[in-house]
Amino acid sequence: MEEKITLIDRDVLKVLAADTRMDILKILGEGARTPSDISKKLKKSDATIVEHLEVLTKAGLVTKVEQPGKKWVFYTLTDRGQGIISSKSRRLIIILSTSILAIAASVGTYFYQGQTSFQAIAQKEAAPLASNAAGTTTSIVSQSPYLLYASEFLLVAGFIGIVYYLIERRSLKGGFK
Repeated sequence: MEEKITLIDRDVLKVLAADTRMDILKILGEGARTPSDISKKLKKSDATIVEHLEVLTKAGLVTKVEQPGKKWVFYTLTDRGQGIISSKSRRLIIILSTSILAIAASVGTYFYQGQTSFQAIAQKEAAPLASNAAGTTTSIVSQSPYLLYASEFLLVAGFIGIVYYLIERRSLKGGFK
C-alpha cells in the first residue's frame, strides 16, 4: 500500500508552531475526541482548546464531526493531519532500526577484530616453528586499531539512537504510563 506524502506549507508551519496544537494533534492521533476530553488531558480550559481546534480546522488538519440529534461534537484528524503525526512515527521506527543495526554491526566488528587477533597470535606462535622447519621467517601483519574504534563508535551511536527513540516516543505519546 502506497503512503501519501504530506506537504507542509508556510501556513501549516505557523499553525504547528504552538505546542498546544501539536499536543492536540497527538491526542487526536489516538482517535476522535470531544473538546472537553482534550481539555482534561491537557489541563487547559475548554475555550482555549476550542480556539486551537478552530485554527487546526481552518488549516485542514482537523475536521469537526457533528451528528444530527446528538449534542456532542467530535474532532478527528484529516488525512493531512494524520500524515503529519505518522511521519514522525515513521522516522522514529527508522531511527530505532538503524540503531539496532549499528549495535549488531558493532558486535560483529568487535568479534571480527578479536578473531583476527587470535589468528595473529597463532601465526606469531607458529612463526618460530615455520622458520626452523623451512629456514624462512614469516612476518605478522600488525592489527590496526581502526576496527576497534569503528566497533566502539557503532556501539555508542546505536545506544544514542535508542535513547533518542525512547525520548521522542515518550514525547509523542505524552509520556510513559
